[in-house]
Amino acid sequence: YHFPKDASKALGAHWREKGEHFGRSEGASHDVVTDPGDISNLVFPDDLNGYDFGAAPIKPRARPATLVVAAAVGYSAEVFESFVGTLRWHYDGDALLLVRKDPPPEILSILEKNRVFYREYFGDNTCGDLSKNLCHGDEIWDRFNIERFELYRIACQEYDYCMALDFRDAVFQADPFGYLRTEPALAKAELVTQSHAHLWGFTGKLAVEIKYHNRMIPFCNIPEGLEIRRCLTGKPLINAGGIVGRPSAFEKLEKVVNQIANPGCSDQMAVNIGVHCGLEGLGESSAVPLQGTGHGPINSVGYRSVFTKVGGSFGDLDCMPSPVVHQGERIKIVDRPHRNSAKEPLFSAGRAVLAQAG
Repeated sequence: YHFPKDASKALGAHWREKGEHFGRSEGASHDVVTDPGDISNLVFPDDLNGYDFGAAPIKPRARPATLVVAAAVGYSAEVFESFVGTLRWHYDGDALLLVRKDPPPEILSILEKNRVFYREYFGDNTCGDLSKNLCHGDEIWDRFNIERFELYRIACQEYDYCMALDFRDAVFQADPFGYLRTEPALAKAELVTQSHAHLWGFTGKLAVEIKYHNRMIPFCNIPEGLEIRRCLTGKPLINAGGIVGRPSAFEKLEKVVNQIANPGCSDQMAVNIGVHCGLEGLGESSAVPLQGTGHGPINSVGYRSVFTKVGGSFGDLDCMPSPVVHQGERIKIVDRPHRNSAKEPLFSAGRAVLAQAG
């Protein structure tokens, strides 16, 4: 219920009928608001009251502090509108973007309007407009992908959970942290990764994506004595463009990426080795749910991965919209659900209701 200041009216009322919970019939618990003018008197609490089956109050659970973070250096205002717009349609928590030094006014306007924090990148990244992939595969772009894990580690220190995403090709269709409420077992994990529909292997017929990553191995800084073929074989190809975890997980990932990755060995390759081989207490030493394509809070739908169509949205295998869609632009136009970014930022629940009622 949302009660007005005088506590005599409500948007909804509990009908008290004699039965299991009431000894006598007492009718409605409150008068229902019918005059639109009364809506302005409503007070929306930060935490809604809950009751058990015996009508006893339940103490509200503390809401975990969450952060969505991404490296957004060099992209156009249109890409910012897509990422931030769809984010704010479903999520009103904190968000942080790493942007180019001295970002243009149109970018700053989008960030301010949607209440998104930002930090400026002061490295010597001279790629220009990365939305056109001008530097993909070049040494400076590869180094930037490695450096972003330092941002993740620093930014996530003040939060309970952090979601780190690729910026250009990620859109939101639901609350990215909704799984914390609906999947308690997954919420307990230190790190949650998502994968493509390909398994690691080194012999026989292999997917193109696996062959591509296998060619990087000679350039990776593999810890002495680590048998990567043993710990990778048969495991899913993790996508480093969508990771959810606690601060401790991002500390470990930064160490792994800095140790293994270099311009010839991608951050994604380093994450796969680190998680599957249990480096820095990841993988074998701690529970890391490997969410297959079509499952979990993030769905990477590119590269022959799995998704369903739920109306105009990408869906998981449970036929519910994927909270975060990654690489959706790689799906053919005729098969790709159309996503519109939000025209307005998401307000608090109370303001949203008032806007609809008015």
